[in-house]
Amino acid sequence: MTKKTKTPKYVKISTPAVVFFSLLLSLVSFYAGISYYQQHHGDNTSSDKKSVASFQPTKSKKPELKFFVMSFCPYGNQIEDVIRPVAELLKDKTDIRPQYIFNKIKDLNTYCKNSSGDASKCQSYVENGYFKTVANCKKTLTDNLKKCLNTNDYIKSQDGNFYSSLHGRSEANQDIREICAWQQTDDKSKWWKFVLNVNKNCNPQNVDSCWQKQANQAGLDENKITDCFDHQAIALIEKEIEQTDKYKVTGSPTLIINGENFPPESGYTKDGKGGLKIGKKVVQQADYRTPNGIKEAICSAFKKAPKECKKTLEKLDKSAPASGGC
Repeated sequence: MTKKTKTPKYVKISTPAVVFFSLLLSLVSFYAGISYYQQHHGDNTSSDKKSVASFQPTKSKKPELKFFVMSFCPYGNQIEDVIRPVAELLKDKTDIRPQYIFNKIKDLNTYCKNSSGDASKCQSYVENGYFKTVANCKKTLTDNLKKCLNTNDYIKSQDGNFYSSLHGRSEANQDIREICAWQQTDDKSKWWKFVLNVNKNCNPQNVDSCWQKQANQAGLDENKITDCFDHQAIALIEKEIEQTDKYKVTGSPTLIINGENFPPESGYTKDGKGGLKIGKKVVQQADYRTPNGIKEAICSAFKKAPKECKKTLEKLDKSAPASGGC
């Protein structure tokens, strides 16, 4: 008797199902491969995307820009050139005003000892390459201390406080004159002309005899400026120090718009290609210190921006660097 062999039964799968499962298998393999690669090589996709910081000052009917400078800080002088066309465009629709950075010294001896260097550490300074010899180190530090203790390099108050500016007594003098000039006239175009004339024609060595001509050419009264200096200097300096302390200002230039630093630190990147979202626009890092960049920042602080904000301001021939200061 012949034994019958059973024919095995197969499940018949339709062609569309075969295609579907093939695609599914391919996708699973693809993403598994990506996962494996990322585990072994790292995921670099996020590093290629640059995040853009934003500048969002409190809005007001009349935005305020305080720009902190020193009269002979080159970066501060550059920012004055940049801000002038913004002030001319927006006029009295904004409150744009200069502030000056002073240093108040209550104990000159202690201040000078701390800032002139420690002669007892000269051997260490030589070993680290700051000086060639110990003798040279000691002489330099002694000279620094002597110069620092020279009270003629400071403005002194009746109660014994000393006031200085980074670039010396003549800079402190000119800072006060520029404050006095600002107070003297409601026509701020005269102040701008005076300051830019001084920036162009004077220097720390000759400004104490150079400024008068610049004031006269700007239409200011030099006698009123001198009288203001003689009778209000200390009070004016103290008001400036109140502002620098309030906003924690340490360098020139520093711009404060409605209480907010512009540009914020988050707007800078090491490669210089950062960006800052201001309103609906993005301003590139290289344009932060341009007339139009600053105009955009101020205009973003209006509750209702005026028509002047639609105007694009041209870059200056000598644009201020995107960063840097005194």
